[in-house]
Amino acid sequence: MSTQIAPLADRVEEAAAAIGVSKSTMWELIAQGAVAARKIGGATVIRHDDLVAFLDAAALTDATKRAQSSIR
Repeated sequence: MSTQIAPLADRVEEAAAAIGVSKSTMWELIAQGAVAARKIGGATVIRHDDLVAFLDAAALTDATKRAQSSIR
């Protein structure tokens, strides 16, 4: 029986694809300090928790704000 372990982090390219931005945009976000990245050996990786934190901190669109306010 083999157990699959879910990865805790992705390389920059996979993290960018996960949130729908280009690899160069992800590198810019890292350079700005908006997304935390770590260097492990020769690889730059982004923890899933850090990617979720970035998304949670991102501004909501006006349409989302209107929809949320109409529910309340």
